[in-house]
Amino acid sequence: MMNIRVVAATSFGVLLYCHSLAAQPTFQYRQYALGTSVASVVKISKTREDATRTLHERPARIQQLEWRAPYVSSGTEMADPVRDVLFSFYDDQLYQVVVTYDRDRMEGLTNEDVIELISATYGSPLLRNAKGRQSAAPGDMPAQTMVLAQWEDGGAELTLSRDTYSPQFQLVLISKQLNSAARAAIKEAARLNAQEAPQRERDQRSKDVADARVVSDKARVVNKAAFKP
Repeated sequence: MMNIRVVAATSFGVLLYCHSLAAQPTFQYRQYALGTSVASVVKISKTREDATRTLHERPARIQQLEWRAPYVSSGTEMADPVRDVLFSFYDDQLYQVVVTYDRDRMEGLTNEDVIELISATYGSPLLRNAKGRQSAAPGDMPAQTMVLAQWEDGGAELTLSRDTYSPQFQLVLISKQLNSAARAAIKEAARLNAQEAPQRERDQRSKDVADARVVSDKARVVNKAAFKP
């Protein structure tokens, strides 16, 4: 029986190579180019547009769309190693792609194996075997994440990481410009939400009181008419 590491490396490498044939001058993930619209990603991924979640509406619209790989039986050779992909958008522009790989279909692959296979598509990494949090998108990575390698071009950054305590690999592609704008917008949205929270709470309490009064008044009419001493 073929060694599981060889099978995993072959399937992972073939999939990366096939998608690299149509590579653009700037980094992109498979068919997904940074800066493209929600509708474009929905069409390519064959997901539902109503699956898009809007996280913030102001000062910019921040949205996310998740694609999950269809089920394949355990042990299937040449299966796509990707478990799911999370797409993030800033004002209808794709600014971040987070690819999480299936543990079973990556079993046996070492850090160096994965770096080598990804380098076949994106070239030699600029940063390799660095430990710590990802500087480009710290909010998307847990504290126990270890950065293995990074690739860069003029407008994009690609980071390979894995969980320190498990063979969970993740690949994150960001647009430097859009990511910076999105981070600033998310921070400002959080500030606005915090600033307006007291007024929203007061408004909600007033609404709850008014709603309760309407219910009580309706019940009073019904119960008064039905009352018999």
